[in-house]
Amino acid sequence: MLTLEILVHNLRKTLRDNYQSVGDSMIAGGPKDFEQYKYMLGQAHAYQSMDQALTDMLNKQNEEEEKEDVRQTDNVIDFNRSTED
Repeated sequence: MLTLEILVHNLRKTLRDNYQSVGDSMIAGGPKDFEQYKYMLGQAHAYQSMDQALTDMLNKQNEEEEKEDVRQTDNVIDFNRSTED
């Protein structure tokens, strides 16, 4: 079954692979003219921007979950009672 976590992981891997592929092609002299170079640069930027947006969303989600965990434990009072009498 495809979960949200697996989907995001696979999407980020695809974005990074495509970004790397475009970069490798540019380094190897793939663009035949300046227009093609600008197009490839735009592709690389788009892949990187999408990956960064996903990363930011995941980080925000993790921060919200951590805050919720803290809120749930804030109402616990520890009286430091020992069980030994």
